[in-house]
Amino acid sequence: MSHLPLRSVEAFVIVARALSLGRAATTLNITIPAVSRRIQILEQYLGVRLFHRLPRGLALTWAGEKYIADLGPAWDAVRLATAAAKASEHAALKVSVIPTFAANWLLPRLARAQDAGVAGLDVELETSPDIIELATRPDIDCAIRLGRGPWPGVVGQKVLPIEAYPVASPDFVAAHRPCSPSDLARHRLIGSAHQPDFWPDWFRSAGIAKKDGPYRAFDNLQLVYEAAAAGLGIAIGLDPLVRPYLANGRLVRLWPGTVTLSRSFHLARRSGQPADRRFNSFRRWMMAEARAVAIS
Repeated sequence: MSHLPLRSVEAFVIVARALSLGRAATTLNITIPAVSRRIQILEQYLGVRLFHRLPRGLALTWAGEKYIADLGPAWDAVRLATAAAKASEHAALKVSVIPTFAANWLLPRLARAQDAGVAGLDVELETSPDIIELATRPDIDCAIRLGRGPWPGVVGQKVLPIEAYPVASPDFVAAHRPCSPSDLARHRLIGSAHQPDFWPDWFRSAGIAKKDGPYRAFDNLQLVYEAAAAGLGIAIGLDPLVRPYLANGRLVRLWPGTVTLSRSFHLARRSGQPADRRFNSFRRWMMAEARAVAIS
C-alpha cells in the first residue's frame, strides 16, 4: 500500500463537514486551490470521487458519505489522542471552574500554596458558569463541577459539600428584621439562573414548604451576592463561597444553623484514560484544603 496522504485525509474531513472549500481553507490556513488539490490527491489515492462539484458549493457522493461516516469518529479520536500526547507532564494543569468558586475559594488558596512553594500546583483556570463538556475540549484537563453527579464521560470525586443559609446586607436586616424562615415569603429571594433549584433545595432540606414570592435570578453567584449586598433582597448563601462576604461584613446570616444541599463540588476528569501526575497532585491538594474547610 502506498503512503496514506494524511494531509488530504484531514482536508477531506473538514470539507465534508463544512461542504465549503473556503471555510476549510480558513480552518487549515491554506489557500482554496491548495485544499482542492489535497482533495484531488485523496480521490486519486482511493480511486473514487468524494464530492460533486456544484455551481454553488459541494455535495458528497455516495462514496464520500460512506467515507466520512466511517472516518469521522476515527479522525476525531486521532485528534484527541494527539492533543493529549502534546500535553506535557510539565505543562500547567488547565481546570474549568465556575467564576465564583475560582474567585472566592480556589484562587486565594492557590496563591497561598504557590507562595509556600507547594509542588505540582502549576494551574491554569478557565471560568464559565456552564458545564464544559470535557469530551469536546481536549485542551482542558479537568473540571470542578457544582451538581449532583455523576456525569457521562467523566470520573468524578466529591470534594466539597454545600452548606446553605439565607444572607442579606446589614442594612436590609436592620430595616426588615427577618428572623425565621416564615419571613422569607415577604421578601425578594435572589438566586442563580444556572442553578435555579438552590432555593427549592434549601426549603426541602430545611423541611419547610416553599411559598411563592418575588424572585430575582443572576447568571453567576458573584452577582447573586453583590445584589444581596446592594440590598436587593435575600440571597442563598453557599458555604464556603459566601464566606468572604461575611468576613468583610457586606453580608450577614439571618439566623444560626445551616442545611446541607443535595449538590456538591466535584473534581471531574475524562474517563477512559489514566490520571497523570499533575492531576493527582492537584486532587491531593484540593482534598486537603477541603478537609481544612470542614473543620474550620
